[in-house]
Amino acid sequence: MTESLQETVTETVTETVEVEQGSVDIRLAVTAEDVVAAAHLFEHELQPTAVRRFLGDSSHHLMLAWDGDRPVGMVVVIEMTYPDRGTEMFLYDMRVDDDYRGRGIGHAMLDRLESLATDTMCGAVWVVTGTGDKNAGARATFSSRGADEDRERVRYSWRIENT
Repeated sequence: MTESLQETVTETVTETVEVEQGSVDIRLAVTAEDVVAAAHLFEHELQPTAVRRFLGDSSHHLMLAWDGDRPVGMVVVIEMTYPDRGTEMFLYDMRVDDDYRGRGIGHAMLDRLESLATDTMCGAVWVVTGTGDKNAGARATFSSRGADEDRERVRYSWRIENT
C-alpha cells in the first residue's frame, strides 16, 4: 500500500495485557499500515479505497492484538445509532490466529472493546454469528461475558453488484 493510504485517524493507547503463554499489546488501528499488517486476519483481499474509508470514519474501529510486530487477533466494530435505542456497537468480525486461540486474547480484546464502548457512550454491544462448530469458540466467549443468545432472529444478506 502506498504512503498516500497512510491516514492517522486518532491517537491510540497501547495496552499490554497478560494472556496465557505471554502478553499481547492491544490497540486501535489508526493507519493503513496497521490494517495491512493484519491482512492475514481478514477473509478477503484488502481494498485500498475501503481501507481509507474505514479509517476515515470515526464510528468504525479495528482493534488489534499484537505479538511483537505481528497482529494475532482483531475485532471490527461499527457504532450504530438508532432513534429509539441510542448508540450501540455492532461487532462485525472477531478473529484470533489459530496458533493463538485459547490464550484469552479474544477476552482481552473484548475487555478493551467494552472500555471503548463506554468512552464513546455506546449502551450495548451486539454480534451476529454462525451456529456451526467453527464458531463454537466465539459463541462460548460471548456467552461467558453474559451475552444473551437470541435464537428467534434470522439473518439475511445479499450482495449488490456495482458497475
